Amino acid sequence: MKRILPAIIWMALSLQSLAQQPLAEGKEKWLGSVHSPTQIKDFEQYWNQVTPENAGKWGSVERTRDSYNWGPLDDAYNFAKENGFPFRFHVLLWGNQQPTWIETLEPSEQLEEIAEWMDTVAARYPDIDYLEVVNEPFNDPPNGAGNGNYFNALGGRGSSGYDWLIEGFRMARERFPNTKLMMNEYNVLNNLFQASTYVKVVNLLKQEGLIDVIGVQGHAFTTTTGNETMENVLESLAQTELPIMVTELDIDGPSDDVQLQSYKRIFPLLWEHPSVIGITLWGFRPGLWRNEQKAYLIDTDGSERPALTWLRSYVEQSNASLTLSEENDIRFGIYPNPADRFVYVNSSSEVVEVVIRDLVGRVLHVSSDAEVALPASLTTGTYMVSVKTVSGEIFSRRLKVN
Repeated sequence: MKRILPAIIWMALSLQSLAQQPLAEGKEKWLGSVHSPTQIKDFEQYWNQVTPENAGKWGSVERTRDSYNWGPLDDAYNFAKENGFPFRFHVLLWGNQQPTWIETLEPSEQLEEIAEWMDTVAARYPDIDYLEVVNEPFNDPPNGAGNGNYFNALGGRGSSGYDWLIEGFRMARERFPNTKLMMNEYNVLNNLFQASTYVKVVNLLKQEGLIDVIGVQGHAFTTTTGNETMENVLESLAQTELPIMVTELDIDGPSDDVQLQSYKRIFPLLWEHPSVIGITLWGFRPGLWRNEQKAYLIDTDGSERPALTWLRSYVEQSNASLTLSEENDIRFGIYPNPADRFVYVNSSSEVVEVVIRDLVGRVLHVSSDAEVALPASLTTGTYMVSVKTVSGEIFSRRLKVN
């Protein structure tokens, strides 16, 4: 019996591991991470969206002109497709990790190489779900030595100030007509001025139908700002009527409790926002980008840190919804909005529960009535109202309180 028991325990643990599903399985939004050698172990037991960490950067693929290293990128792409996870290509054009050989070419030849790079990616990966056309256009454009130096080949600043970026998107739209195109930038969530400039560029692209998704990076040095600032930024981006993707999220963990409390403050605000379609962690195991800051969720001994335990429970219980298909849904509405003392829920099916939460996910009020008296504790601001109907449907809306 003593010899059999360990085997039984091992089998039970193995079956439990095999049965574990991604945290966001069955949710309207996905929760992903990066694909790289240090991050791939048990990936599919936690995450359901894939982004290659370094494998898709031009300098990684074509370090030597016309000599391609597709292996790591193939691994990420195939892993996503085999598991049915959305795949985000990172990244076509950037001012970092670019091939050095392109820097000294004439602009016309550089443009030919950019077209060839895009053509080759399009032919090899026909089912990219989300494509980062440009990464960090403000903080790291492909301008000057060490940065790709093909800024002027794409048109430079031009009359719009961003002609190079617009041309890059035009080239991408021609080659990836069925892929959702996006750009990605950091220091947006924590900077209202940069966010307003970002919106301006998004609208320039939107005028030509060149952009489908807005990417905002969530590195730890951006989310130290207050929640009010991040909420205001998300609201300004949402005014473009484009979906938002929170990319490259990492939350430092110098101690378990610091990381846990930071996750509780930051993650619900991002996850619950109705224009956010998904969040990508920039790694979850040791060996990730912010390793020294201990941003990993799996500890060095292989155990789950408290923030990951909380995250699983939170995502499982959350009813975060998207406004993108719901704002004009005649099955559900709340009014008045903005509100002062009460709100009415107008639903085509009987309402069984109304929950009011703040933007970090804390439940502030619960009612079983379609007419809800707002508690006096609700100060002026924006809240989330979730409604469950007798038919089992769940709807969410933002509510502004005066």
